[in-house]
Amino acid sequence: MASKNSGQSEAGRKGWTSKRLTASFLFAGMVGIAAFFVVPLIIGPPPSPPRPSPGPRDAQPNGQVSDHPAEETWETEDFAAAATIQLERLSSALRDPAEIADVDYSALLTAEFSCSPLRPTQMKSEFSDGTTQVFRGSVNQSIVKGEVGLVDSLKALAKPFIGKEALHAKFKIIAVALDGSAVETNVVYQASGHTNADAVQQSAVWHCRWQTQDGSKSPLLVNIQVTDFEEVVGQSPHGTLFADCTESVFRNDPQFRDQFVRGIDYWRSAIQSQYGVYPYGHHGIAIGDVNGDGLEDLYVCQPAGLPNCLFLQNPDGTVTNVAAQMGVDWLDRSRGALLIDLDNDGDQDLITSINEIVLVMSNEGSGTFKERTAFRTNGDTGSLAATDYDLDGDLDIYIVSYGKRFMSDGESSGPIPYHDANNGGQNVLMRNDGKWNFLDVTSQCGLNENNTRWSFAASWEDYDGDGDADVYVANDFGRNNLYRNDGGNFTDVAAEAGVEDIAAGMSVAWGDYNQDGKMDLYVGNMFSSAGQRIAFQGRFHTAANNETREQFQRHARGNSLFLNLGDGTFRDVSEEAGVTLGRWAWASPFIDINNDGLEDLVVANGFVTGSNTGDL
Repeated sequence: MASKNSGQSEAGRKGWTSKRLTASFLFAGMVGIAAFFVVPLIIGPPPSPPRPSPGPRDAQPNGQVSDHPAEETWETEDFAAAATIQLERLSSALRDPAEIADVDYSALLTAEFSCSPLRPTQMKSEFSDGTTQVFRGSVNQSIVKGEVGLVDSLKALAKPFIGKEALHAKFKIIAVALDGSAVETNVVYQASGHTNADAVQQSAVWHCRWQTQDGSKSPLLVNIQVTDFEEVVGQSPHGTLFADCTESVFRNDPQFRDQFVRGIDYWRSAIQSQYGVYPYGHHGIAIGDVNGDGLEDLYVCQPAGLPNCLFLQNPDGTVTNVAAQMGVDWLDRSRGALLIDLDNDGDQDLITSINEIVLVMSNEGSGTFKERTAFRTNGDTGSLAATDYDLDGDLDIYIVSYGKRFMSDGESSGPIPYHDANNGGQNVLMRNDGKWNFLDVTSQCGLNENNTRWSFAASWEDYDGDGDADVYVANDFGRNNLYRNDGGNFTDVAAEAGVEDIAAGMSVAWGDYNQDGKMDLYVGNMFSSAGQRIAFQGRFHTAANNETREQFQRHARGNSLFLNLGDGTFRDVSEEAGVTLGRWAWASPFIDINNDGLEDLVVANGFVTGSNTGDL
């Protein structure tokens, strides 16, 4: 959560393009990072798929959706649940390629079933760097029929996974259109598997036609048409791009074993509620060389009731927790931290956001930190971003707040309205005046404009090339801010620049992905298959105008990539670049993964996973 940047049917209405980024999903057992995938590869996710045209509007008042849509007779959601169970028959078969021919598919298909080849017979290599190769297949119009045809297509689809381990296959229905007993859906398919030498990952979009049956019988597949297909093959010593070294690094630390591996769901039931254990995580880290030995160290924020940790890196790659010795093992809920040099003495000082307070600690160079000052805000402090905004030679601090003590005491209201909330806490800019004196200049600098959002992250960058740092703020539940810095005075230009990005903003990163010398913008949001299914239905939010409905639809689209046009504006290239499907994207930095000089994207996603899966 901590951020530092010193100087960071209508099914065919959306066209396809081959000009896409090769985004990168980092998975594997990296603790607290991502839980959706199990094999690291570089893949180009499919572009935002087309959707069937909305069904007819019906009498549901205002189209409001509860946690139990089936109880409110949302037929599309009822159907999606039934169709998902049917598709699980296919994903189960794909996870065991040797048994594909032995599965009984009669309860899944109509007698007239047909499909295009599920793995294109002709594929073209779109990218190769010696380790990873990306293939994309053209849509094949040939047709196979019946259960025999499906079995042959499934075998061809699963062929690259024969002999692979940790097989994963998943379908997500992202659009549903009902027309009597005939139903159309768009489905995202992803699968992966690896050995000790190589790995394979597939991504595709299927357009499926179904036939409903009387009573409670499951729907049957009439046709599958593959509209987009991609296959990535990676070769590396361990079959993955990255090796999970967590156990090796933390092997000597009992706190890691006793606390970190248990997860937030465990501590919610083990720590008394009055300590303020927030059930959704939101705890950040900071990296910096604390003791000046040339090795990067790690500061970890923890939930209330658990001490924060400062891990010093040892020459052998292991770490030692010295938080208690250095006086930074607070037990209060901490959400963000920075390790930066605030007094220009050459070492890394520490800033930590704790509840509604930000603590500033000086690095005394003797194995301890000393508290220098503290700021109290009117909101739940979270991410922190530092830069020298006024060009006076020292780092200033931008403090991001979520709600108005929403997490601190639970007394304030939640976001209102959900899709464009403007009742959050206020972000704060603290100007560094030297000698550990900081002044709140938020209003003085113009940063009080549009400053009551539910902010998650912020990042500084001179996007307009005028020599001073501007700041982009990613806000949950609504539109974001882009504050342009004009000589120390800020103006929110997000709307005119085309980067309001009304969604569930959770992360932000700057990078020149197209190498034109101008910094582009990537914003992490939430990709919601349920949201995409529901928000495009004709019955959804019938009392709202088209603009409001489109805002809800945008809310579920996923991540956004904005191309800097160099005239102060940006163009949304998210869909043509194929970078929307990042799931719940908590962090999304540009990183050159393969050292080819091009900026790749790493998206850390997922959420708290408990033992009770009833709400999944």
